[in-house]
Amino acid sequence: MLAERESPGRSLPVRAALAVLALLIGLTGVVGATPSADALEPEATVQVVVVAPIVLPAGSAGLVDAELLAQYTAAGGALTRQLDAAVALPVALAIDPRIIASIRVLGSSAPLTATEWLARLAAAPNETFALAYADSDLTLATQSGDQGVLTPLSLEFAVDPALFAEAPQTTATPTPTSTGDPTPPPLPTTESLLDWPYTLEHVAWPRANTVIGADLAAFETAGYETTILGSGNVTREGSVTSVATIGNQTILVSDDAASASLAAATRALTPVDWQAAMSQAYDAIAAAASAQSGSSATVVVVLDRTAPLANTRLADTIGDLTTKLTLTSISDVLDDPAGAASVTDQPQPVESVTLVSRMLIAEQAEQRFAAAAADPAALIGLRRLALLAVLSNAWQPNPAGWMKAAEGYITTSLDIRDSVQVVQSSSLNFFADSASIPIAVDNSLNQAVTVYITVHPQTALLAVSDRFVELTIEPNSQGKGEVPVQAISNGTVRLTVTLTGPNGELIGTPREMKVNVQAGWETPIVLAVAILVVLVFGVGIIRNIVRRRRRVDADASGSDD
Repeated sequence: MLAERESPGRSLPVRAALAVLALLIGLTGVVGATPSADALEPEATVQVVVVAPIVLPAGSAGLVDAELLAQYTAAGGALTRQLDAAVALPVALAIDPRIIASIRVLGSSAPLTATEWLARLAAAPNETFALAYADSDLTLATQSGDQGVLTPLSLEFAVDPALFAEAPQTTATPTPTSTGDPTPPPLPTTESLLDWPYTLEHVAWPRANTVIGADLAAFETAGYETTILGSGNVTREGSVTSVATIGNQTILVSDDAASASLAAATRALTPVDWQAAMSQAYDAIAAAASAQSGSSATVVVVLDRTAPLANTRLADTIGDLTTKLTLTSISDVLDDPAGAASVTDQPQPVESVTLVSRMLIAEQAEQRFAAAAADPAALIGLRRLALLAVLSNAWQPNPAGWMKAAEGYITTSLDIRDSVQVVQSSSLNFFADSASIPIAVDNSLNQAVTVYITVHPQTALLAVSDRFVELTIEPNSQGKGEVPVQAISNGTVRLTVTLTGPNGELIGTPREMKVNVQAGWETPIVLAVAILVVLVFGVGIIRNIVRRRRRVDADASGSDD
């Protein structure tokens, strides 16, 4: 009982005790002695669905590194606390796929605590479904652009083949020597890294009260069939039920008041605060049940997807729910008759939508830029994961931190797109009738890029023979392209130099360079140099002849003496 959990000298409020008692005996005394035709019957069966998230703390990394995973899965770590609180209890687990992928992609370098935690999750008998990757805010994306629900594009860029080498086999008896090279094990794919035996498929859980009608169409396009919506986001028509139908979507309606009280309970700092929050939660569950009709009622409550990361009262909260209430599964509730409902639009804040729109525009620009990279999938795959991490619901308690992370994403995007640039050069003297102008290009990206150099003279003193000169620059290095041009007349000409990718996308910032053209000077200069060379060699030969003659004359004079 709740009274057994309270501190000495404190008594449980009477109304909370009555609420708990009413739930345990079927809401007798809460609904009333003489229910109306559409009221809940006095002896009605009341069931509760509890949804608990398995999520990571806020961060901007699309994949969690080994050090953090070891910390989160150690005894008392954030992931360990979440699993300890709910495993083997009648609680549905909503799992962030980023956790699974982050552990798997490490291969043999994954921390032992992390692999043991993952094995424990796999063995859990709980009902499970997948959250969006990184528990990203679904409707921030759908309301900020036309890309729909965002999902990972690729994880294979993070796979190190050395971490997935086949382990050596040891046997007690000699085995025949193999002839030929052993077949290496297949490397993980994006699909295999994310694959998990969820008991429920195609369930969307957007953040409570952030959905508008158009979002459901986006969810359907993304393959979702069931959506969990807060009660403030739904208008139920006719009978109040916890399962409804809106368009082609099955809606599981969670009770906002009860869920908010449970969130407060998981964050409670003292036993007294926890007891008060739990009392409010039970009152809210009783009220939600009494609003339904017939011989049974089902109330859906969802636990805070951020609170479990910063407190130790998650286990107390779930444990108390399982001892006080009759818990059921999402699967069973979805089998109940669905009522009619409509979406009560609850759009995201304009400021948040505007900022995310900038992030999506930046990502689209990166994807166009990536066509120039040797491995575009690695670049855009990494950046999509970073985007999803910044959109994580875990940032909700820290709006200032989220804005900083979002602006950081945009800044990094600009840095990536500025990583390939024409090197600014000084004036160039051009004396030939036809020759090549060297164009230096810097690549600070961590992979090779291939660009096309275009030189456009602003006046007709030079004619460009090849308007698209292909150049490949190695990672973190500088390359030089040779653009063939022909002098038309003497004078100073300004050239505009631009880079484009294979898809025609502008790369970097166009540069200007000044060229001093002296057409026809090439032949006189060559002749002058040739004459100078002849003179030098001629003078040398004459000097040698004079020296030899002097030596011969000297020898002859010595002989006469």
